[in-house]
Amino acid sequence: MREYEYDVALSFAGEDRQHVEALAELLENNGYKVFYDKYERAQLWGKNLYTHLSSIYKDKARYCVPFLSEHYARKLWANHELESAQARAFEENEEYILPVRLDDTEIPGILGTVGYLDLHSMSIEGIYQALIEKLSDSPSQQTTAPSTSPIVEDTSIEFSLLGSEDGKLYFFPLQEVRRDSSEMSLELLPESPENVAFLRTLQDKLSNRFSNSNTLACAYREYASWVTPQDIVETSSHWEIRLSSDTRRHNYDFFDETTVNGIPPDQIAKMRARRILLDEKLEDVNPALIPNDVFSQSMLETYIRGMSSSSHEPRLQVTESAIPKLYQQLRQTPERFKKYARLVSILHLKLSNTVENVLQLDLELLGPTQLQVRFKGIRPKFYSNIPASTIEFEGICPLLV
Repeated sequence: MREYEYDVALSFAGEDRQHVEALAELLENNGYKVFYDKYERAQLWGKNLYTHLSSIYKDKARYCVPFLSEHYARKLWANHELESAQARAFEENEEYILPVRLDDTEIPGILGTVGYLDLHSMSIEGIYQALIEKLSDSPSQQTTAPSTSPIVEDTSIEFSLLGSEDGKLYFFPLQEVRRDSSEMSLELLPESPENVAFLRTLQDKLSNRFSNSNTLACAYREYASWVTPQDIVETSSHWEIRLSSDTRRHNYDFFDETTVNGIPPDQIAKMRARRILLDEKLEDVNPALIPNDVFSQSMLETYIRGMSSSSHEPRLQVTESAIPKLYQQLRQTPERFKKYARLVSILHLKLSNTVENVLQLDLELLGPTQLQVRFKGIRPKFYSNIPASTIEFEGICPLLV
Protein backbone atom coordinates (compact mmCIF):
# COMPACT_ATOMS: atom_id res chain seq x y z
CA MET A 1 0.00 0.00 0.00
CA ARG A 2 1.48 3.31 -1.07
CA GLU A 3 2.20 5.97 1.53
CA TYR A 4 2.14 9.71 0.83
CA GLU A 5 3.91 12.57 2.53
CA TYR A 6 0.84 14.81 2.10
CA ASP A 7 -2.88 14.21 2.05
CA VAL A 8 -3.48 17.20 -0.20
CA ALA A 9 -1.30 19.49 -2.34
CA LEU A 10 -2.90 22.88 -3.02
CA SER A 11 -2.12 24.67 -6.29
CA PHE A 12 -3.19 28.28 -6.82
CA ALA A 13 -2.38 31.80 -7.98
CA GLY A 14 -1.33 34.35 -5.38
CA GLU A 15 -4.36 36.54 -6.12
CA ASP A 16 -6.62 33.73 -4.86
CA ARG A 17 -4.70 33.03 -1.67
CA GLN A 18 -7.49 34.04 0.73
CA HIS A 19 -9.68 31.13 -0.45
CA VAL A 20 -6.82 28.64 -0.42
CA GLU A 21 -5.61 29.65 3.03
CA ALA A 22 -9.07 29.08 4.51
CA LEU A 23 -9.07 25.49 3.18
CA ALA A 24 -5.46 24.93 4.25
CA GLU A 25 -6.27 26.04 7.81
CA LEU A 26 -9.27 23.69 8.03
CA LEU A 27 -7.12 20.78 6.87
CA GLU A 28 -4.16 21.63 9.12
CA ASN A 29 -6.30 22.30 12.20
CA ASN A 30 -7.99 18.93 11.87
CA GLY A 31 -4.80 16.88 11.54
CA TYR A 32 -4.48 16.51 7.78
CA LYS A 33 -1.07 17.00 6.16
CA VAL A 34 -1.34 19.68 3.50
CA PHE A 35 1.24 21.09 1.10
CA TYR A 36 0.67 24.85 1.21
CA ASP A 37 3.63 27.13 0.49
CA LYS A 38 3.11 29.25 3.62
CA TYR A 39 3.60 26.12 5.78
CA GLU A 40 6.73 25.03 3.87
CA ARG A 41 8.92 28.16 3.90
CA ALA A 42 11.82 26.52 5.75
CA GLN A 43 11.67 23.38 3.61
CA LEU A 44 11.56 25.38 0.38
CA TRP A 45 14.44 27.68 1.33
CA GLY A 46 17.44 27.03 -0.94
CA LYS A 47 15.84 24.17 -2.92
CA ASN A 48 15.66 23.89 -6.69
CA LEU A 49 11.97 24.77 -6.77
CA TYR A 50 11.37 23.53 -10.31
CA THR A 51 12.47 20.00 -9.41
CA HIS A 52 11.12 20.01 -5.86
CA LEU A 53 7.62 21.22 -6.78
CA SER A 54 7.44 18.76 -9.65
CA SER A 55 8.15 15.96 -7.17
CA ILE A 56 5.51 17.23 -4.73
CA TYR A 57 2.68 17.52 -7.25
CA LYS A 58 3.58 14.32 -9.12
CA ASP A 59 4.53 11.86 -6.40
CA LYS A 60 4.07 12.99 -2.80
CA ALA A 61 0.38 13.86 -2.33
CA ARG A 62 -2.75 11.74 -2.24
CA TYR A 63 -4.74 14.44 -4.06
CA CYS A 64 -3.98 17.69 -5.85
CA VAL A 65 -6.54 20.50 -5.48
CA PRO A 66 -5.97 23.34 -7.99
CA PHE A 67 -7.96 26.57 -7.61
CA LEU A 68 -8.73 27.46 -11.21
CA SER A 69 -9.21 31.10 -12.20
CA GLU A 70 -8.13 33.72 -14.74
CA HIS A 71 -5.12 34.41 -12.48
CA TYR A 72 -4.22 30.72 -12.37
CA ALA A 73 -4.21 30.52 -16.18
CA ARG A 74 -1.52 33.24 -16.39
CA LYS A 75 0.88 31.90 -13.72
CA LEU A 76 3.95 29.95 -14.87
CA TRP A 77 4.46 28.20 -11.53
CA ALA A 78 0.80 27.23 -11.27
CA ASN A 79 0.93 25.71 -14.75
CA HIS A 80 4.13 23.84 -13.85
CA GLU A 81 2.41 22.37 -10.78
CA LEU A 82 -0.63 21.38 -12.83
CA GLU A 83 1.51 19.73 -15.54
CA SER A 84 3.22 17.61 -12.86
CA ALA A 85 -0.15 16.63 -11.42
CA GLN A 86 -1.47 15.78 -14.88
CA ALA A 87 1.51 13.48 -15.47
CA ARG A 88 0.59 11.57 -12.29
CA ALA A 89 -3.08 11.39 -13.26
CA PHE A 90 -2.16 10.07 -16.72
CA GLU A 91 0.17 7.40 -15.33
CA GLU A 92 -2.24 6.09 -12.69
CA ASN A 93 -5.51 6.62 -14.59
CA GLU A 94 -7.38 7.55 -11.39
CA GLU A 95 -8.98 10.53 -9.66
CA TYR A 96 -6.03 12.62 -8.50
CA ILE A 97 -6.77 16.18 -9.62
CA LEU A 98 -9.80 17.64 -7.79
CA PRO A 99 -10.45 21.08 -9.36
CA VAL A 100 -12.10 24.00 -7.56
CA ARG A 101 -13.36 26.70 -9.90
CA LEU A 102 -13.36 30.37 -8.98
CA ASP A 103 -14.57 31.48 -12.43
CA ASP A 104 -15.21 30.02 -15.89
CA THR A 105 -11.69 30.47 -17.32
CA GLU A 106 -10.64 27.50 -19.46
CA ILE A 107 -7.44 25.91 -18.20
CA PRO A 108 -5.41 23.82 -20.69
CA GLY A 109 -5.41 20.17 -19.66
CA ILE A 110 -8.59 20.37 -17.58
CA LEU A 111 -11.30 18.84 -19.74
CA GLY A 112 -14.83 20.19 -19.59
CA THR A 113 -16.04 16.71 -18.61
CA VAL A 114 -13.95 16.61 -15.41
CA GLY A 115 -16.08 17.01 -12.29
CA TYR A 116 -15.30 20.09 -10.22
CA LEU A 117 -16.57 22.06 -7.23
CA ASP A 118 -17.57 25.69 -7.74
CA LEU A 119 -16.76 28.30 -5.10
CA HIS A 120 -19.62 30.42 -6.43
CA SER A 121 -22.17 27.90 -5.20
CA MET A 122 -20.32 26.31 -2.27
CA SER A 123 -18.55 27.58 0.83
CA ILE A 124 -14.95 26.69 1.66
CA GLU A 125 -16.27 24.55 4.53
CA GLY A 126 -18.42 22.67 2.01
CA ILE A 127 -15.37 22.03 -0.18
CA TYR A 128 -13.49 20.87 2.90
CA GLN A 129 -16.28 18.43 3.82
CA ALA A 130 -16.29 17.01 0.27
CA LEU A 131 -12.51 16.68 0.33
CA ILE A 132 -12.37 14.73 3.61
CA GLU A 133 -15.03 12.40 2.21
CA LYS A 134 -12.61 11.71 -0.65
CA LEU A 135 -9.77 11.16 1.78
CA SER A 136 -11.76 8.86 4.04
CA ASP A 137 -12.79 6.75 1.02
CA SER A 138 -9.20 6.40 -0.16
CA PRO A 139 -7.73 2.92 0.55
CA SER A 140 -4.15 4.18 0.25
CA GLN A 141 -4.54 7.24 2.42
CA GLN A 142 -2.14 6.99 5.36
CA THR A 143 -1.75 10.38 6.96
CA THR A 144 -5.23 11.67 7.74
CA ALA A 145 -6.39 12.43 11.25
CA PRO A 146 -7.72 9.44 13.21
CA SER A 147 -11.46 8.90 12.99
CA THR A 148 -11.89 9.72 16.67
CA SER A 149 -10.38 13.20 16.27
CA PRO A 150 -13.15 15.84 16.20
CA ILE A 151 -13.09 18.44 13.44
CA VAL A 152 -12.58 22.08 14.38
CA GLU A 153 -15.94 23.67 13.60
CA ASP A 154 -17.29 27.13 12.89
CA THR A 155 -20.00 27.31 15.56
CA SER A 156 -21.43 30.57 14.19
CA ILE A 157 -22.97 28.92 11.12
CA GLU A 158 -26.76 28.68 11.10
CA PHE A 159 -28.46 25.97 9.04
CA SER A 160 -31.80 25.38 7.37
CA LEU A 161 -33.34 22.07 6.36
CA LEU A 162 -35.28 21.13 3.24
CA GLY A 163 -36.88 17.70 2.95
CA SER A 164 -37.97 16.30 -0.40
CA GLU A 165 -41.15 14.31 -0.97
CA ASP A 166 -39.14 11.08 -1.13
CA GLY A 167 -37.94 11.64 2.45
CA LYS A 168 -34.38 12.81 1.75
CA LEU A 169 -33.06 15.62 3.94
CA TYR A 170 -30.80 18.44 2.73
CA PHE A 171 -29.06 20.76 5.20
CA PHE A 172 -27.80 24.16 4.02
CA PRO A 173 -25.77 26.92 5.69
CA LEU A 174 -28.22 29.81 5.94
CA GLN A 175 -26.99 33.25 4.93
CA GLU A 176 -30.24 35.16 5.42
CA VAL A 177 -33.96 34.53 5.87
CA ARG A 178 -36.95 36.78 5.23
CA ARG A 179 -40.43 35.65 6.22
CA ASP A 180 -43.95 37.05 6.38
CA SER A 181 -47.30 35.39 7.12
CA SER A 182 -47.48 33.42 3.85
CA GLU A 183 -44.04 33.42 2.20
CA MET A 184 -40.38 33.27 3.05
CA SER A 185 -37.10 33.63 1.22
CA LEU A 186 -33.94 31.71 2.15
CA GLU A 187 -30.42 32.58 1.00
CA LEU A 188 -28.53 29.28 0.99
CA LEU A 189 -24.86 28.30 0.64
CA PRO A 190 -24.90 24.66 -0.57
CA GLU A 191 -21.87 22.68 0.60
CA SER A 192 -21.99 19.60 -1.60
CA PRO A 193 -22.67 18.62 -5.22
CA GLU A 194 -25.75 16.71 -3.97
CA ASN A 195 -27.22 19.88 -2.48
CA VAL A 196 -26.55 21.85 -5.65
CA ALA A 197 -28.12 19.07 -7.74
CA PHE A 198 -31.20 19.10 -5.49
CA LEU A 199 -31.66 22.86 -5.98
CA ARG A 200 -31.15 22.58 -9.74
CA THR A 201 -33.73 19.80 -9.92
CA LEU A 202 -36.23 22.05 -8.12
CA GLN A 203 -35.31 24.86 -10.49
CA ASP A 204 -35.94 22.63 -13.52
CA LYS A 205 -39.33 21.58 -12.15
CA LEU A 206 -40.35 25.20 -11.69
CA SER A 207 -39.40 26.04 -15.27
CA ASN A 208 -41.46 23.11 -16.58
CA ARG A 209 -45.07 24.28 -16.69
CA PHE A 210 -46.26 20.65 -17.04
CA SER A 211 -44.54 19.57 -13.83
CA ASN A 212 -46.66 18.90 -10.77
CA SER A 213 -46.20 21.15 -7.75
CA ASN A 214 -43.36 19.98 -5.52
CA THR A 215 -44.18 20.15 -1.81
CA LEU A 216 -41.18 20.32 0.53
CA ALA A 217 -40.69 20.14 4.27
CA CYS A 218 -38.76 23.13 5.61
CA ALA A 219 -37.23 23.94 9.00
CA TYR A 220 -35.03 26.62 10.48
CA ARG A 221 -34.68 27.80 14.08
CA GLU A 222 -38.03 26.90 15.79
CA TYR A 223 -40.02 27.09 12.52
CA ALA A 224 -41.17 24.15 10.42
CA SER A 225 -43.80 23.90 7.70
CA TRP A 226 -44.84 22.27 4.47
CA VAL A 227 -43.88 24.66 1.67
CA THR A 228 -44.06 24.98 -2.10
CA PRO A 229 -41.18 26.55 -4.11
CA GLN A 230 -42.17 29.67 -6.02
CA ASP A 231 -38.81 30.80 -7.41
CA ILE A 232 -35.18 29.66 -7.25
CA VAL A 233 -32.30 31.94 -8.28
CA GLU A 234 -28.59 31.12 -8.40
CA THR A 235 -26.27 34.10 -7.89
CA SER A 236 -22.49 34.39 -7.86
CA SER A 237 -22.41 34.03 -4.07
CA HIS A 238 -25.49 32.02 -2.99
CA TRP A 239 -28.80 30.45 -3.95
CA GLU A 240 -32.07 32.18 -3.11
CA ILE A 241 -35.27 30.14 -2.85
CA ARG A 242 -38.69 31.71 -2.34
CA LEU A 243 -41.27 29.46 -0.65
CA SER A 244 -44.95 29.73 0.12
CA SER A 245 -46.63 27.90 3.01
CA ASP A 246 -48.73 24.88 2.01
CA THR A 247 -51.40 25.26 4.70
CA ARG A 248 -53.45 22.34 3.38
CA ARG A 249 -50.87 19.92 4.74
CA HIS A 250 -50.38 21.59 8.08
CA ASN A 251 -53.85 21.79 9.56
CA TYR A 252 -54.63 20.13 12.89
CA ASP A 253 -57.60 17.81 12.55
CA PHE A 254 -59.80 17.46 15.62
CA PHE A 255 -60.90 14.00 14.47
CA ASP A 256 -57.33 12.74 14.68
CA GLU A 257 -57.33 13.50 18.43
CA THR A 258 -58.65 10.17 19.69
CA THR A 259 -58.48 8.33 23.01
CA VAL A 260 -57.10 4.82 22.48
CA ASN A 261 -57.78 2.19 25.15
CA GLY A 262 -58.19 4.92 27.75
CA ILE A 263 -55.01 6.79 26.71
CA PRO A 264 -55.91 10.45 25.97
CA PRO A 265 -54.66 12.32 22.86
CA ASP A 266 -52.18 14.46 24.81
CA GLN A 267 -50.53 11.34 26.25
CA ILE A 268 -50.31 9.80 22.77
CA ALA A 269 -48.72 13.02 21.48
CA LYS A 270 -46.18 12.82 24.32
CA MET A 271 -45.35 9.23 23.32
CA ARG A 272 -44.77 10.48 19.76
CA ALA A 273 -42.54 13.30 21.01
CA ARG A 274 -40.50 10.83 23.09
CA ARG A 275 -40.09 8.62 20.02
CA ILE A 276 -38.88 11.60 17.94
CA LEU A 277 -36.41 12.80 20.57
CA LEU A 278 -35.51 9.68 22.59
CA ASP A 279 -36.11 6.92 19.99
CA GLU A 280 -38.63 5.35 22.38
CA LYS A 281 -40.51 2.42 20.81
CA LEU A 282 -43.83 0.96 21.97
CA GLU A 283 -42.04 -1.74 23.96
CA ASP A 284 -40.14 0.99 25.85
CA VAL A 285 -43.31 2.71 27.07
CA ASN A 286 -44.54 2.22 30.63
CA PRO A 287 -46.17 -1.27 30.57
CA ALA A 288 -49.16 0.09 32.49
CA LEU A 289 -50.06 2.16 29.42
CA ILE A 290 -49.81 -0.67 26.90
CA PRO A 291 -53.07 -2.51 26.00
CA ASN A 292 -53.09 -6.27 26.47
CA ASP A 293 -54.63 -7.28 23.15
CA VAL A 294 -52.77 -7.14 19.84
CA PHE A 295 -55.47 -5.12 18.05
CA SER A 296 -55.40 -2.30 20.62
CA GLN A 297 -51.60 -2.30 20.58
CA SER A 298 -51.65 -1.97 16.80
CA MET A 299 -54.18 0.87 17.03
CA LEU A 300 -52.05 2.69 19.63
CA GLU A 301 -48.94 2.30 17.46
CA THR A 302 -50.82 3.77 14.50
CA TYR A 303 -51.77 6.87 16.48
CA ILE A 304 -48.30 7.27 17.98
CA ARG A 305 -46.88 7.29 14.47
CA GLY A 306 -49.29 10.08 13.59
CA MET A 307 -52.28 8.70 11.73
CA SER A 308 -54.33 11.24 9.77
CA SER A 309 -57.98 10.92 8.81
CA SER A 310 -57.16 12.82 5.62
CA SER A 311 -55.86 10.20 3.20
CA HIS A 312 -55.09 12.71 0.44
CA GLU A 313 -53.08 15.02 2.73
CA PRO A 314 -51.14 12.66 5.03
CA ARG A 315 -49.03 14.09 7.82
CA LEU A 316 -45.47 13.07 8.53
CA GLN A 317 -45.31 9.58 10.06
CA VAL A 318 -42.96 8.84 12.98
CA THR A 319 -41.61 5.28 13.01
CA GLU A 320 -38.28 6.04 14.71
CA SER A 321 -35.98 8.88 15.72
CA ALA A 322 -33.70 10.30 13.03
CA ILE A 323 -31.13 11.31 15.65
CA PRO A 324 -29.03 8.09 16.04
CA LYS A 325 -28.44 7.63 12.30
CA LEU A 326 -27.64 11.31 11.96
CA TYR A 327 -25.01 10.94 14.68
CA GLN A 328 -23.33 8.09 12.83
CA GLN A 329 -22.80 10.44 9.89
CA LEU A 330 -21.69 13.46 11.93
CA ARG A 331 -19.95 12.12 15.03
CA GLN A 332 -16.72 13.94 14.07
CA THR A 333 -18.55 17.29 14.02
CA PRO A 334 -20.56 17.33 17.27
CA GLU A 335 -21.71 20.96 17.06
CA ARG A 336 -22.99 20.45 13.53
CA PHE A 337 -24.64 17.21 14.63
CA LYS A 338 -26.54 19.01 17.41
CA LYS A 339 -27.70 21.74 14.99
CA TYR A 340 -28.84 19.16 12.42
CA ALA A 341 -30.52 17.03 15.13
CA ARG A 342 -32.37 20.06 16.46
CA LEU A 343 -33.67 21.00 12.99
CA VAL A 344 -34.82 17.50 12.08
CA SER A 345 -36.49 17.10 15.49
CA ILE A 346 -38.41 20.36 15.14
CA LEU A 347 -39.42 19.29 11.63
CA HIS A 348 -40.83 15.99 12.93
CA LEU A 349 -42.42 17.48 16.04
CA LYS A 350 -44.36 20.07 14.09
CA LEU A 351 -45.13 18.28 10.82
CA SER A 352 -46.42 15.22 12.68
CA ASN A 353 -48.77 17.66 14.44
CA THR A 354 -47.30 16.67 17.82
CA VAL A 355 -46.89 20.27 18.99
CA GLU A 356 -47.78 23.65 17.56
CA ASN A 357 -44.86 25.52 19.10
CA VAL A 358 -41.50 24.43 20.52
CA LEU A 359 -40.62 26.36 23.68
CA GLN A 360 -37.45 24.51 24.63
CA LEU A 361 -35.25 21.93 22.93
CA ASP A 362 -31.81 21.52 24.52
CA LEU A 363 -29.45 18.82 23.24
CA GLU A 364 -26.21 17.90 25.01
CA LEU A 365 -23.84 15.04 24.20
CA LEU A 366 -22.94 12.78 27.13
CA GLY A 367 -19.95 11.01 25.62
CA PRO A 368 -20.08 9.03 22.36
CA THR A 369 -23.20 6.97 23.11
CA GLN A 370 -25.83 9.26 24.65
CA LEU A 371 -27.60 12.52 23.93
CA GLN A 372 -29.34 14.33 26.78
CA VAL A 373 -32.62 15.95 25.70
CA ARG A 374 -34.74 18.58 27.47
CA PHE A 375 -37.99 19.43 25.70
CA LYS A 376 -41.04 21.60 26.21
CA GLY A 377 -43.75 22.27 23.62
CA ILE A 378 -47.33 23.52 23.38
CA ARG A 379 -50.05 21.51 21.70
CA PRO A 380 -52.76 23.15 19.56
CA LYS A 381 -55.76 24.62 21.36
CA PHE A 382 -58.96 22.76 20.40
CA TYR A 383 -61.46 24.30 22.84
CA SER A 384 -61.92 28.01 23.49
CA ASN A 385 -62.56 27.48 27.21
CA ILE A 386 -59.65 25.06 27.82
CA PRO A 387 -56.01 26.22 27.62
CA ALA A 388 -53.62 24.43 25.29
CA SER A 389 -51.79 21.57 26.97
CA THR A 390 -48.02 21.39 27.36
CA ILE A 391 -45.68 18.47 26.72
CA GLU A 392 -42.54 18.55 28.84
CA PHE A 393 -39.89 15.92 29.62
CA GLU A 394 -36.19 15.18 29.67
CA GLY A 395 -34.38 11.96 28.90
CA ILE A 396 -31.53 10.20 27.12
CA CYS A 397 -31.48 9.32 23.43
CA PRO A 398 -29.13 6.34 22.77
CA LEU A 399 -26.85 7.08 19.81
CA LEU A 400 -25.75 3.53 18.95
CA VAL A 401 -27.60 1.90 16.03
